Amino acid sequence: MTNTARNEVSTTRTGINIFIGEGAAPVVSDTWGVGGWNIQFVRLDAGQSFALNHSAGAVHIKVVTGRLVNINRGAYAEDKVVRNTKVTEAEVVAGPDGAVFTIFTGTSQVPNKVTSMSQLAYSGPLAEQLSWITFEERYHDVIPFFDGLDCYLSPGFHLLDADGEEITYMFVWTAGKGVDLSTHNHGHDPAPTRPAFAEVHWVLQNGTGNGGMYETSKPGAPDRARTPLQQGDEHGPFFMWDKKTSRPILRENGAVEYPWHGWQGGTDTEAGQSYDVVAAFEITAPYAIIAP
Repeated sequence: MTNTARNEVSTTRTGINIFIGEGAAPVVSDTWGVGGWNIQFVRLDAGQSFALNHSAGAVHIKVVTGRLVNINRGAYAEDKVVRNTKVTEAEVVAGPDGAVFTIFTGTSQVPNKVTSMSQLAYSGPLAEQLSWITFEERYHDVIPFFDGLDCYLSPGFHLLDADGEEITYMFVWTAGKGVDLSTHNHGHDPAPTRPAFAEVHWVLQNGTGNGGMYETSKPGAPDRARTPLQQGDEHGPFFMWDKKTSRPILRENGAVEYPWHGWQGGTDTEAGQSYDVVAAFEITAPYAIIAP
């Protein structure tokens, strides 16, 4: 028997709480749609399997915790390495620690390019909580960096454990051509509503094919080691982690240690806009196990 995860509007942060940790596994969330993609969250206990529905479209899986042993996939690829997440197997099987994962299904409605934010309306339970706003609207009172830039983000999904603690926060953002989403290192002090996290990104659309992550020595520096990602790709850690414990390395203030990094939208010679559309997974430090 499969249990359906309980949803509610988050009262402490924007977005939707999904109580993926409650009840006997398998636990499966409702399904949300955005830009032709269906999004669903699943929790399995050790050794449990879950059948995949390939009739709906191309199935991709982003592991959040644990490991899916029949496809040999954990939460993170090798450091800064890009891997595609498409799955053709009929089912997935959880390893000895169980697994929490996200299923992205690319339906026939996925456009070749996202040229307008009107193509990215959410559907599904409580979808009214997932309205898009510009980065400028979200961050102007904190920093003017995003003023005038063509980039958007929406509230997302808080996957919660059996105690109501956050496993990961997953939300989607967009970046227009050439948009730099700022050089940052997530070094702010953690708080109950913004816990320390070990971040990874999963790509729904790469507008020009050239957008990607970069690492640099400091904000404003000319050096940028860039890592493009294509549709269905995720990347390995850009944060620092201990190879002995497979855990993120924390700063003195408890934040995960990152180098200076960011996302740079690509450019091309074609007229019109074409957005990068990316899901950010902020996996909280207690749940971040880096074992590629």
